[in-house]
Amino acid sequence: MLVLALGLFAASPILHQQLHQHIDPALDDGCAVVLFAGGVSLPLAAPALPPRATEWQELRPVSVTEIYLDSPRYLLRPERGPPVA
Repeated sequence: MLVLALGLFAASPILHQQLHQHIDPALDDGCAVVLFAGGVSLPLAAPALPPRATEWQELRPVSVTEIYLDSPRYLLRPERGPPVA
């Protein structure tokens, strides 16, 4: 709603003048409508950070882990599966 209202007041000078009935139009530099209509401008440049110093690190080889299998739960597998519904 705020963006819609600011856009409406910025597009219509008559509505903007009715908003400031008792103020001289030359003194509305700090008005939110004027700032919205002018867009965003920063007087300072964005700070440029120097890149981080990185050290070369060699990758260590991954050791292979052995997998130990457990003994089976049943010595003999069941002959039949569950019934089909």
